[in-house]
Amino acid sequence: MTAVEQSIPGEAASLDRSAVTGLVSSIAATTMMMAALTSAYIVRRGLGSDWEPLQLPLVVPGGVPLLMFSSLSLEIGRRAYRAGRHAAFVRAWFTGIVLGAVFVLTQVHGWREISRAGLSMATSPAAAFLFVISGLFVALVIATLSVLVWRGVRIPAGNSDAAHTRLAIAAYYWHYLDCVWIYLVVLFYVRS
Repeated sequence: MTAVEQSIPGEAASLDRSAVTGLVSSIAATTMMMAALTSAYIVRRGLGSDWEPLQLPLVVPGGVPLLMFSSLSLEIGRRAYRAGRHAAFVRAWFTGIVLGAVFVLTQVHGWREISRAGLSMATSPAAAFLFVISGLFVALVIATLSVLVWRGVRIPAGNSDAAHTRLAIAAYYWHYLDCVWIYLVVLFYVRS
């Protein structure tokens, strides 16, 4: 039994080994990519005198509660599906998706605010890194949102273990993205 299976009491039997392997592989790949980018960000910040700290718009850290409430909603939906409450599943699951979409829109708004301040990828290395790292993160969010929508639409009305496993894997990756965004917000504020 894997560590992921052991950390989910009562659900270990329903998690397919290949699904867990896929989840762990996705998390590992995303972690390595973000580690490489943030390492480059920290090293570049220390090289040269052209690095000017950014004044980040409030929507950047404001994305944290949006993602947290989105995760909470997805988790409520996942558990409602497991309990056989399909209507509650649909409400909670798609509320989580809408909150994720609002997160994307707030980040686009934040990028526009930074651009209006006269900063661009060409004029500021700090802005360039912010746009690249947060842009990549938003791309991951959009891809994951599409999976969440697909899972929510394709879910059978009954309560199957396979469907629950698919919901769980998608939700767990979303929860992981919450943690990545919190890390990035701290990085942008502490290291900007």
